[in-house]
Amino acid sequence: MFKVQSFRSHRSLQDYILSYLILESDFQEEASRKMTILPHLIQNLVFNLGPPDKVYDITNKEYIGSDSIIGPNDTICEFCIYTGMKNLVVNLKPGACFKLFHIPATKFTNKSTDLSVVAGCQLHELGEQIRACSNGEQQIAILEAFFIRQLLSERKYSRNLNEAMRLIYAADGNITIRQLESGTYLTKRTLERSFLEQTGLHLKTFCRIVRFRRTIEYIEKEKNFQWCLLASRFGYSDQTHFINEFRHFAGCLPHEYPGFRSSLEQALGI
Repeated sequence: MFKVQSFRSHRSLQDYILSYLILESDFQEEASRKMTILPHLIQNLVFNLGPPDKVYDITNKEYIGSDSIIGPNDTICEFCIYTGMKNLVVNLKPGACFKLFHIPATKFTNKSTDLSVVAGCQLHELGEQIRACSNGEQQIAILEAFFIRQLLSERKYSRNLNEAMRLIYAADGNITIRQLESGTYLTKRTLERSFLEQTGLHLKTFCRIVRFRRTIEYIEKEKNFQWCLLASRFGYSDQTHFINEFRHFAGCLPHEYPGFRSSLEQALGI
């Protein structure tokens, strides 16, 4: 289905970058396939290494550009992937794009955006340097050098959300704003504004997606479980709340979920 080469980021960048991937479509029988990605928190930088117009965003009715930033998404998104697609993908942690480039994440939430539009010509020039090189490790080295330069020029923000995100993940998304205020020494207003600016999502939505993602991770990992116990296990108020949230984010009822993510989502490591 997909050929994937994965590269770890330099240790100085691991607070910002989850991984680098070189992703190629490998369809033996069909010229294209429709793929779904569920709501997620990851931000992706995508540099095209192959022919143009090989990824079509069905949701937004447009082809993904040569150098784009995509996500996060709080809704289901659909793509049509064509044979011959080859992309270099940078998986960024939530909020990392804002820290590295000082770009509000609301500019690319639920859609793809041309990198040159949001970050200027330097990232387009970076894409051209990457495409001029045919070796994967050298392409990653070009990216790493660029990101380290960005890191050295990073502004220090008092409204750093690292601790808030750590608390949210530790609680599987089941945490109150009052608990976050106490744990971060930030006010509700500051938290809400900073989350929207840095992650592209409202604070409550961010927590809901964390809880949903933890739920489907459990479903995919545990083959023998009882649906009726999932609501209490993951902090939903009752069974109806769980069903409504699951249908909202997955587009189906819990028992209709196939038990695995799409091959594109697995290849991306979302």
